[in-house]
Amino acid sequence: MKKFLKLTKINLYTFFDIHKIINARGFKEVKKVLPMLLLYIFSFGFLAFVIYKGVTFTLDGLIALNMPYIILVTVMIIVSTYSAIMTVFKINKTLFNAKDYTFLLSLPIKKSIIISSKIFNLYIINFVFGAMLLIPTYIAYIVKVDVDIWFHIMYLITFVLIPVIPTIIGSIIGTLFTAIISKFKYKNSFDILISIAFIFIIYYLSYKVQSMSSADLANISNFIVDKFNNIYPLTKVYLNIIKENSIFDLIFFIIISIGLYQLFKFGLVKFFDNINSKLSEVTIINKYREKDVKVSSKLYALYKKEIKRYFSSSLYVMNTAIGCIMLLLVLGAFAIFGGDTINKLLEIPELSNYLVFYGPLVFGVFCVISCTTNSSISLEGKNLWILKSLPINIKDIFISKIMVNLTILFPTILIASIMLAFISHLNVIQYLILLFTPVMYALFISGCGLLINLFFPDFNWTNEVKVIKQSIAVLASLAVGMLVAMAPLFIRIDINKTLYSFLVGVIVLFLTIILYYILFNKGKRIFKSL
Repeated sequence: MKKFLKLTKINLYTFFDIHKIINARGFKEVKKVLPMLLLYIFSFGFLAFVIYKGVTFTLDGLIALNMPYIILVTVMIIVSTYSAIMTVFKINKTLFNAKDYTFLLSLPIKKSIIISSKIFNLYIINFVFGAMLLIPTYIAYIVKVDVDIWFHIMYLITFVLIPVIPTIIGSIIGTLFTAIISKFKYKNSFDILISIAFIFIIYYLSYKVQSMSSADLANISNFIVDKFNNIYPLTKVYLNIIKENSIFDLIFFIIISIGLYQLFKFGLVKFFDNINSKLSEVTIINKYREKDVKVSSKLYALYKKEIKRYFSSSLYVMNTAIGCIMLLLVLGAFAIFGGDTINKLLEIPELSNYLVFYGPLVFGVFCVISCTTNSSISLEGKNLWILKSLPINIKDIFISKIMVNLTILFPTILIASIMLAFISHLNVIQYLILLFTPVMYALFISGCGLLINLFFPDFNWTNEVKVIKQSIAVLASLAVGMLVAMAPLFIRIDINKTLYSFLVGVIVLFLTIILYYILFNKGKRIFKSL
């Protein structure tokens, strides 16, 4: 048990960067991590406040229908569904194909403890998310509704157990999903398409929820609970616990959660090596053909390495290409359905007119969202020394990483500009500016992300999720990019919109020149010292 707890603690410390503060030597090391931890705390707090307000709003409708308990069951369903879905996407990198598994096996720790710790880590991560929803819901509920002491006890017990079974279900589905797509030749493309579909479903639902009244949300919550009673049997059990204070259902909830967890852990430990080897095996079918050997320049060879690394990770692609995908889909919808239809669908008045008037600046916003360079140095990990030891100019290394980002952004800008020119009937000058300003933004964010990543690298990661989504460099580059891209949209100057977009593009050009001067001088020195 001691080894299990210690291993779990180490994994959690690493995931949340707590170990860097505990083991920090001096304030300089603490200063590097503290902003990220404070950002976590602020984000969790802000999200909890938003959820509290949303639950309070929905409760008003449910109290009018005399069934306030429905909100508790609805949030339980949301937490369970999210935990299962996130586990599906995390299971392959966290449990199977984990980079630290071989190292941990070399230590005097039983395989069963290592696997149990990894399963428990998945549960803890889902529990943290669940707490962000369940705690504000609990506070809003006891403020609005009179409850007895038994409610508090039962809610606390179920609060701990809610993510258990969804984590198990997500692990099983994720394992089967990984096993199936691993047989496909283009498995990363398949994974990316599923992720895109999931993201846009979430966006669509969030838009619809914003326009609903408390009565609408109350009716939807009741509908969700009715449907999930048939899909997820524990929904009805949880409803009886919350509504009736049923001790029998509480005991059943505890036994089924702990029992299934132990059964899943036993089965996984027993068959882990066999499953892991099947999931990680690669079948290559290739016919040898005699052909001339091609020689590439150093820069092109680096670029091919970087682009292959980029497309080998569906998470990397999804987290950096989402802005480009959204821009093309929105413009495609405008071209097919017309501006008025999209305005009504998204419930954003004058969206089409705003896109036409400020097209180049809006393109710039989507460009800064899609940045691959803000984690490209960190993703080298412990292999950075190999890159540094090669007889290659550091400037070429930087350019190759920037070229990957431009490979994503330049075609998007070109296609989007043609689509907008077709929709809005732009003249030649307007079209050229529609190309010029976003291109400046693309060059700016590519260099900005790389420079920030040089200042805030993170090489001590075991899961790429940490550097692609949760690192200081990613958040800082996004903040800087959004500031540069959004500020011109809020500044009101009484001049021609086309001229204004051109002037903004010129300003971004000057910023880009200064940025690249710093990158190719100070950035080189930082890279050498890493």
